[in-house]
Amino acid sequence: MITRFAAHGLTWIDLESPTSEETAHIAEEFGIPHLVGEEMVDHTLRSKVDLYSDFLYLVLHFPVIGQGAAEGDEQEIDFIIGKKFLITVRYQHVESITEFAKLFETHTLANQVAMTPHGGFMFMHMVKLLCRNSLHQLEELTETLKQIEKRIFTNNQVSIVRDISRSSRKLLDFKQSIRFHGEVLNSYESASKRLFGEEYAYYAEVVTGEYKKVNSILESHREVLGELQRTNDSLLSSKSNEIMKNFTIMTFVMLPLTLITGIFGMNTVPELIFIKSLPDFFFIVGVMGITGVILFLFFKIRRWI
Repeated sequence: MITRFAAHGLTWIDLESPTSEETAHIAEEFGIPHLVGEEMVDHTLRSKVDLYSDFLYLVLHFPVIGQGAAEGDEQEIDFIIGKKFLITVRYQHVESITEFAKLFETHTLANQVAMTPHGGFMFMHMVKLLCRNSLHQLEELTETLKQIEKRIFTNNQVSIVRDISRSSRKLLDFKQSIRFHGEVLNSYESASKRLFGEEYAYYAEVVTGEYKKVNSILESHREVLGELQRTNDSLLSSKSNEIMKNFTIMTFVMLPLTLITGIFGMNTVPELIFIKSLPDFFFIVGVMGITGVILFLFFKIRRWI
């Protein structure tokens, strides 16, 4: 599907899940090489930037980690940035693109475009919206990390392990999606100044700055999650050690008692049987009780329990 917007001599073409015929039509209209037109139809595995004589071709991947998103899901957007046009190619619904279209339709952005009439300015605003959406997704994870931090000392470490694992998976997917953005946008800074002139340097730095904001918060979240995971692992280890210590003490206390009952429970000749009456039985039980109390006091004095 092709959607076209125009303002102050600039044109923005948005292609959603385009067919070969649609990309060929747009490529012919704007003088885009056939090779680029073919790349616009299919997904590209990694982000990149290519400089041509009169336009820039960028491929960027943006993470999707919200509710309902599958593991490893991401949104690819291809950008063709010319001096008087911007072409975006996407293969699914992108909320930030819809928001950008609303700004164009209400002339909110068109008035700003009039001050700097070239496609690089539109690209800058679009990247700002895309990065803002990424920041919103990270804010949702911020709340998740706060909840994990509150619950981490509530003796519910097993469920917290699952929450930490899910959050770690989301942050890893996020990192995988933007892992090439730093290199690509640095290259974009250099290439855009050659295409639009040195006066565009400020806007190119704004684009890179938006990525740095997202990456900074992402790394901060990963560090916090790592600390929470180490704390939870320590609590789990401490809890396991405490349980093993209690079981060991119980085993040590029961060992002499089991030995006593074993000795006096053996089948032997009547002359060697000690227990011949009820008082003898209670005597043995008393010995076992005293032995248990002595062992308990011993552990208590040693501060093992």
